[in-house]
Amino acid sequence: MMLVCRVLTLGLVLSFAAPALAITEQATQSATEFYQAYRKAFAKAQKIEDILPMMAASQRAKVEKTPADERNMMFGMLKEMSTAQGDVKVLKETATKTGAELTLETKGEKGTATIIKEGGAWKLDKESWTGK
Repeated sequence: MMLVCRVLTLGLVLSFAAPALAITEQATQSATEFYQAYRKAFAKAQKIEDILPMMAASQRAKVEKTPADERNMMFGMLKEMSTAQGDVKVLKETATKTGAELTLETKGEKGTATIIKEGGAWKLDKESWTGK
């Protein structure tokens, strides 16, 4: 009986501690680390909806307003471009009032990513690329 009580108590403690640990990890994550996690999630994504939670509310709203067939076509094009880019290096992270601006580089392009904080979590607001 005592073992059952201990197991239940441990289960309760872990159920409250796990979300707290996730919040702490997010709070200590840099914008660069978030962006790298975003790129990994994007690479694994099968549809744009898979990465919507990582996007800023304004960008998410634009995606959600887009008709489903156009959304799928745009996602396919973004996946092709992302694959062609290969590895993305974050050269610099600059703090801003709302989050951070990242300076990016691939083998043939330079880019920037605007990462903002919404509700205490990092979100991708904008990403743009130009040829070198």
